[in-house]
Formats: sequence, C-alpha cells, structure tokens
Amino acid sequence: MTTGNPSPHGDSTERAAEVIARALVEAHGLLAADRDAHGAETLRAIERFGTILTRLVEHTETLSARMAELTEAVASLAEQRAAQPPAKPQLPEMERSFAPGGEGIDVTIAGVPGFQGLMELQRALVRMPEVQSAAVRRYQDDEAAIQLVLSQPMTSSAVAEGVSAGTGKRIIVDESQPEQLRLRLRFLA
Repeated sequence: MTTGNPSPHGDSTERAAEVIARALVEAHGLLAADRDAHGAETLRAIERFGTILTRLVEHTETLSARMAELTEAVASLAEQRAAQPPAKPQLPEMERSFAPGGEGIDVTIAGVPGFQGLMELQRALVRMPEVQSAAVRRYQDDEAAIQLVLSQPMTSSAVAEGVSAGTGKRIIVDESQPEQLRLRLRFLA
C-alpha cells in the first residue's frame, strides 16, 4: 500500500514486500518437498512466520505513510515561517539617569533601620564610584533626607542596588523624578 505522494520510503517498502514474498514462495516450495519429513509442526511454524512478516510489511507501510505526512507538515511549517516577516526585537524602556553635579539630588529613604542603619546607608552611598558626596540633612521617624551629589550620571535603580550591596539590606525605588532631582527609596523589612 502506497500513499498518493511518492516518497523514498515507498520504494524501500515495495522492495521489502517483494523480498518477503519471494522468501515465502521459496519456503512454501521447500515445505512441500520436505513436508513428509517434518510434518505439520514445520508447516505451523512457517505459517506463523508468514503472519509475522505480513504484520511487519503493514507496519512498514504505515510508518512510511506517517513519514510522508510529517515531511509535508514540516515543509508547510517552513513555508509559513518564511512568509512571516521577522519579529522586531523590542528594546527595554531606558531608565532616565540623574545628572551629575549641581545642587544634587534630594533623596528620601524610608524604613531606615535605626541610627546605625543611617550611618551604614551614608557610607554605602559615599563608597559608590559615581557619588561625589552624600550629606544627611534630616533623620526623623526612621526616614532620612540626604543630599546626594553625583560625579557621573546614575539611575535610581543603580543607586538602590549600590545601597543594597553596601548595607546588605534590600532597598527599593518608590519614586524617581530625575527632572526634578528627587528620589524616594525604601528599605524592606
């Protein structure tokens, strides 16, 4: 049994069927010549062999048909992909940086863990290579107001990451307004 679409597997299936058929004819001839010597037991064994070979041919034909279907599906998929325009990569939205120099940035930090935490926070800010100075202007009710002067442009997330790395405590950006030189951060409990 072959499908409507010729495939390289179809030819091999037909050849296999021919070889099997010839083997069965030869086996049948040998059986007829030697029937009296070996009797009915040999005949049953050859019949089982023939049944197995028939199933093998059927499975080979089924696999050949499936292979042809898969080949068609892959070719169709390749055509569809070739017809689609390539997707344009979306660039991440650029975070605006705070400009260096000037009067600096008004940084408010909520949830400062005590006066010792405030000192660690200030040291962490001053140790960043982009920071020129960090002066504490006010500390009240676990909230600090710091005047941060930069020597290089810096994003709010970079400030938060630097403080987190320097203090070992997680800090997040609550609000960032580079145009108005304001930044609000918060320590997480």
